[in-house]
Amino acid sequence: MPPAAPAPSNYVATFLGTTLAYRPHGGSWDGWQKDATTLVGYGRQLTPTLALELDVGPTWVNGSGYASFALTPGLVWSVSPSVYLAARFAIPVDPETNLVLLPGLGLSHAFGRVMPTLEVNVSSAVGRGKPDLGVTLTAGLLVFF
Repeated sequence: MPPAAPAPSNYVATFLGTTLAYRPHGGSWDGWQKDATTLVGYGRQLTPTLALELDVGPTWVNGSGYASFALTPGLVWSVSPSVYLAARFAIPVDPETNLVLLPGLGLSHAFGRVMPTLEVNVSSAVGRGKPDLGVTLTAGLLVFF
């Protein structure tokens, strides 16, 4: 009998992100939005190069405080040991539901069971029919178990 395949790896993740540039529907580009999104999540490696992830957390905007709370499922594909592509789909559930597409490119480096990440995403809220456009930057830390 062939040896059994090893069980997929699981991980917990924490992220801190911000919007570097933003263009509302029909508007012009604006710079850094002075926002912060904190997320915690759970991920599972389906194969050595493909993982599913679910992250949850709030966003705050400087000057106005709490802005929203979102669920963010994602699919992450490692194209090399240090580079990955992410297909994330943020679903803000408070104060109103929407769908935000967040394709991204990330860098990572494993230090044993710990992996810091840095990811750049293009974002577009498409769920309400008036898509906007943004560029986000997110730093993360994954711990595998």
